[in-house]
Amino acid sequence: SDTEFWDKMQAEWEEMARRNWISENQETPGQVTISTIEKGYYFHTDNPFKDWPGAFEEGLKKMKEGDLPVTILYLEAAILQEPNDAEAWQFLGITQAENENEQAAIVALQR
Repeated sequence: SDTEFWDKMQAEWEEMARRNWISENQETPGQVTISTIEKGYYFHTDNPFKDWPGAFEEGLKKMKEGDLPVTILYLEAAILQEPNDAEAWQFLGITQAENENEQAAIVALQR
């Protein structure tokens, strides 16, 4: 479907940005780092779940449903709310790997 095509194109663009195929001095629209500690992992700035109560639990539900892009948004929201949540970082890394965003997966799992 068209949506799947554009989602894949977006994921490939984000992967290129993560691999520094885009200069580090250029901002990638829609993404931002939250601190120097998390440098290297780019969070979506337009995340509709960033203030969602129970974002981690919702992310796990979406993961079980197989909705990887929404799972990633929920898990990123959970981490933005609690940056030291190791379990959220772990699930984010696993989900990014399943979504074929290897660089994001590595950075998340290193956290």
